[in-house]
Amino acid sequence: MNLTRATIVLLMSTGVFSVRLSADEPQPTPPVADSSVQQQLDAQAAEIAELKSQLKELTTLLRQQTAGPPTVPASWQASPAQSPPVAAPLVPPGEDHSAAQLSSVVPMTAPMVGCGDDCSPKIDKQKVPVQAAVPALDSCGEPSGIDSVLLRYVADYDKGFIIRGIDPEADPFRLKVNGWIQARHVGFTRDANFWTDNAGVTRPIRNRNHFDIERARLVFSGNALDKRLSYFLQLDGDADGRDTVDFFDYWWAWTFSDELRVQIGKRKVTAGRQWLRGARNTRLSERPVATDFFRPDRTIGIFATGTINDRFNYEAMVGNGYRTANRNATDLNNDFAVATTGWWDNEGGFGKYLTDHECSEDLKYRVGYSFAYAAQNSVSPVGVPLSESDFVRLADGTRLVQTGALAPGVTVNQFDTYYYAVDLAAKHRGWSINSEVYFRFLQDLGGDGPLPVSQIHQRGFYVEGGRIILPEKLDWNVRFSQVNGDFGSASEYAGGFNWFPLNTRRLKVSFDVTYVDGSPLQNTATEILAGDEGTLFRTQFQAEF
Repeated sequence: MNLTRATIVLLMSTGVFSVRLSADEPQPTPPVADSSVQQQLDAQAAEIAELKSQLKELTTLLRQQTAGPPTVPASWQASPAQSPPVAAPLVPPGEDHSAAQLSSVVPMTAPMVGCGDDCSPKIDKQKVPVQAAVPALDSCGEPSGIDSVLLRYVADYDKGFIIRGIDPEADPFRLKVNGWIQARHVGFTRDANFWTDNAGVTRPIRNRNHFDIERARLVFSGNALDKRLSYFLQLDGDADGRDTVDFFDYWWAWTFSDELRVQIGKRKVTAGRQWLRGARNTRLSERPVATDFFRPDRTIGIFATGTINDRFNYEAMVGNGYRTANRNATDLNNDFAVATTGWWDNEGGFGKYLTDHECSEDLKYRVGYSFAYAAQNSVSPVGVPLSESDFVRLADGTRLVQTGALAPGVTVNQFDTYYYAVDLAAKHRGWSINSEVYFRFLQDLGGDGPLPVSQIHQRGFYVEGGRIILPEKLDWNVRFSQVNGDFGSASEYAGGFNWFPLNTRRLKVSFDVTYVDGSPLQNTATEILAGDEGTLFRTQFQAEF
């Protein structure tokens, strides 16, 4: 049969590609008048052959897309003016995937092109929606085939369980769930039976031997309403907290840029490198004694964080106090606390961990500072110290607001706290070291009677280091820390190792031995109590997801 007219139509509409060949009824072929007519027919036949080749290529592409992720030539680009993709029904397995059927499976759009333009279909593979096959039901509720539903959200795991929008621009909601737990055994052997504080009170030192769940954390974080609006909620439970669940940290944040992110809520006071690092990534089971003696705690306030020139990071805050976690408004004074910290990394960045499991070929180091100020006032006119100030101790472990701490029968009920710290960390080829030096000035001391001093100076430091024995498997670490003040001094000597049985830092077994010669610290989290003199053994299992 003679083909007198060939029409190839490539319909490009939302989710549809189709090819239609149509021919008129056979007509008698007129005699060829001259060679020019024959040339036109030959050219037309060549064009038909080219279009058939393109059709075959497109059909092959569509078959691939039904079997797996789309493979789209890089030259195919989507027009910004095209309409949004729509869901298309899935083709049941085993059926003939003809061009007409396949065209409904690919939910992509492509505009018509004009003469002289590239006639390749314009496809944007990033806009292919994700679909799930679901049973189709008839009016009586009976299965009648397979239908599909367009998915807007997907569940995944990326350093935590995540539910997020497939298209973050259209659906900016994101939820990430993390958790971790520290289970440990603690043993303490005392070298003295009693200790006497600066107020003249004698207290016993006890041997200890027990199992403990120190931290059981569940963390929810992500974005809501807008990709710039984020949230964070951390729940904590532990055995020494009577197994009650505590809302440790919770805040909303708005990201203006990499240089400025504003948070409103409850979180750590922004001072102290080791304190801000977190308890999951310490070298030994816990932080140094010096860190826990000088560090602030958590508070409610307004916080700002950011990164400048990819090297300098900062945090700053204005909050209720220096150490006001879980305090009622009646336990707080009417003065805000302020704090700031900053750190600078050399080129390449220091990384998340203190140890050098990466066995860095180039030296990595970090230098930082911290500052905090808080005023402590009593309840006027009674002069009773507020519980906000309970945390401050003398260097021998005596609470500053304890009656008789500085003078017989006199209670300190007001003072100002100034805190300074500088820190340094470095790591290279499996070796690592870090240190922090602390200064705390308690000034403008006042009480319900005369005091022998108007200010107290306290200072301390720690230095710790270690080496990787087996990368991502085993490391050892040592530590020395010291606290000095006008009313005493104390030192800590510690060493231990960490074992990662699954070659991941998310599962860690730690063992360390610590000797203290008169602790100034009262902290059930570290298992070191005020006045302790002796040797502490800790074996800890830590897992996180």
